[in-house]
Amino acid sequence: MNSHLGFLYALMIRMTLVLPVFSFVTMDLRGSVPPVPRLVEQVPVPAGSISCTQGNFTGVTIPLKRAGRLLLIEASIGNISGNFILDTGSSGLVLNKTYFRSSLTIDDEEGGGVTGSTSGVSRMIVKRLVVSGLTYINLSADVVSLGHIENRRGVKILGLFGLCLFKNMEVVIDLPNNELQLFKLDKNGHRLGSPAPVVKYDIIRKIEVYRNIVFVQVSIGGKILDFCLDTGAESNVLSIDANKKILSTVTITRRSSLSGIGETTGEVLYGTLTEFSMGNRQLIPMETIVCSLTAMSQKYGYPIDGMLGFDFFAKGKIYINLVKKEMGICLAKEDKK
Repeated sequence: MNSHLGFLYALMIRMTLVLPVFSFVTMDLRGSVPPVPRLVEQVPVPAGSISCTQGNFTGVTIPLKRAGRLLLIEASIGNISGNFILDTGSSGLVLNKTYFRSSLTIDDEEGGGVTGSTSGVSRMIVKRLVVSGLTYINLSADVVSLGHIENRRGVKILGLFGLCLFKNMEVVIDLPNNELQLFKLDKNGHRLGSPAPVVKYDIIRKIEVYRNIVFVQVSIGGKILDFCLDTGAESNVLSIDANKKILSTVTITRRSSLSGIGETTGEVLYGTLTEFSMGNRQLIPMETIVCSLTAMSQKYGYPIDGMLGFDFFAKGKIYINLVKKEMGICLAKEDKK
């Protein structure tokens, strides 16, 4: 099996967690009409390029919508417009086969994920993708079925917007204000044509970037663990293979199911982390899934102790600087205590 395809499917499983408490569908439509981009400039990305249709800017602010715990941005490919899931846990661009079936250029291949083998991965070249004034040219994309996500959330999903599309940028995810901000950086990681941020970040940590996936070290139960940052995960995830002292910090509240591509399912535990720190700050309580991450670690080629999903990003305003390889968190008022 193509290693890239297996890697892709392992990532996609993250967004199929079925959490009964969040079975309802909510849509936050604040700022649903994209504002005029404030800052953007040309930035190369793998297998394509990026340009700005409204002048020589150095950054952009993009509205965020929500479908349950999924973060959405509006974009268009050709004459097709709709929602893309903001997915820092995906390395590239993924499109929903429902809407791009006629554009496929490579035959289907078989993939594999956490819950078992799957089928239906194709590839295509996207000639032009536009999001809030940003125009991406000639992007390579994987094409798979995302119908299971659409059916569960009741929202049209065109695809997944992965981290490699933000290469050489600073990404600011501001859930309290429902905004995604992108800033072009110089070779030292400083914003171009923009003053230094006036926001005081409560936590600043170094990150590792592997295969366009961001990893950060956290502490649970006195142990240092490697977690990936994943806006596509509807909940935090902790590996069930962690030692007993770490697992004892989770108060289990119920069992739930994990659904993969197709009809494969598995069982997971759902609970609350009572101990979790990043740097010298405790970030508790946080809701967490406990399940096996062995298959995903194999697909990443990197040992994963857990994933930081919606519950983590809801803690405040978070930046990820992909040149300096650092991240920071400006905590919401209730978490500064």
